[in-house]
Amino acid sequence: MAPLLTSIDELPTAILSDILSRVSGESLLPYRCVCKHWREAIDDSYFSNPIHCSKERAVLFHEYDEEEIHLLKIHGEAAAQMIKIGKFPVPRGYAIQGSCNGLLFFRHRTDVKNNGELLINPITKDFLRLPRAPDLPPDVSVYGLGFDRSTNMYKMVQINANGFDYRTRTCTLGARVYDFHKRSWRTCKAPPLPHSAGPSRNFVFASGALNWFLKSYSLSDGPLARAMLSFDLIKEEFSLIPIPDVFFECGDFNLGTRMHELGGSLALVHRLGNRDIDLWVLQDSTRREWTRKYSMGLPWAVKGNYFTVVGAYKRDELILRCDGDMYLYDVNEDRFTKCWTGARGCYAHFRCEPLSLVPLERLGDAARL
Repeated sequence: MAPLLTSIDELPTAILSDILSRVSGESLLPYRCVCKHWREAIDDSYFSNPIHCSKERAVLFHEYDEEEIHLLKIHGEAAAQMIKIGKFPVPRGYAIQGSCNGLLFFRHRTDVKNNGELLINPITKDFLRLPRAPDLPPDVSVYGLGFDRSTNMYKMVQINANGFDYRTRTCTLGARVYDFHKRSWRTCKAPPLPHSAGPSRNFVFASGALNWFLKSYSLSDGPLARAMLSFDLIKEEFSLIPIPDVFFECGDFNLGTRMHELGGSLALVHRLGNRDIDLWVLQDSTRREWTRKYSMGLPWAVKGNYFTVVGAYKRDELILRCDGDMYLYDVNEDRFTKCWTGARGCYAHFRCEPLSLVPLERLGDAARL
């Protein structure tokens, strides 16, 4: 007969992890202090896995002139009221450039040379100062952070535009990949772009790849190019993803067009005037096939009448913003529910992110905010 357990901390790690996985992410954080066994279970790779992190999401809200970011979460399915569950400080002068599995990538707005890039976990309030490739100038570089499912490792990419050839109208890129396990950089092949464009600073990790819009250097081509730059985290190869022609049929492609991660896939928001929004998803990343997943007709009876998509909150539920208000949109019911009011108009920044308990000390020498 197996010996009886005298306390819950004697449970095998696998069973304890299964029990704790049913607790919300923000509630798990203080449980790490119960005992060493609980801390090991919560910090186990089961909780670090992005599949676990994506079960629940929070909205990050940042006023432009404030040095802290608030975390908001839906409380009560019927009322759909959003409440603050926490906040964390943001170093002065820094802005979010992208995210991966709930980890936020920050870069300094102005003085890039003297202020390195930061990785912040808003739940644990840990931050990590990220390294830079020694042979690439940081002031003209763009970055990306992603997760390689084949090795269960995070990877960071630094891209530098080495020069623009006006004769061939191409921009040659230099690229490096940072291995968090080996704490070292390696060179990867970066193909020249076939048109006068370079990658933007903001990135989106989706469909197993890092993705950047391409900014056009030609006024005749408009502000953005007709393709996106993508970096496969497993193959460590760059490629171009064509953007559907429908995005360019209504004039200014840059009007309200944003990249998002939707259920793990890369998504593009396409605005049709002030009231209608289409959301396209990259269904097949190998064949580069796009599908229109959602088409939203927005209500007139809302102040401002200019909605933007913040992100996916749950399956078939989106968070939308109109001025300082946020709405939960049920796609299947075609229903808008105001869930939060409090931002000061267009100067606030919103993101919808999964909650993560990934310990940053596994990636480097982390510190507390």
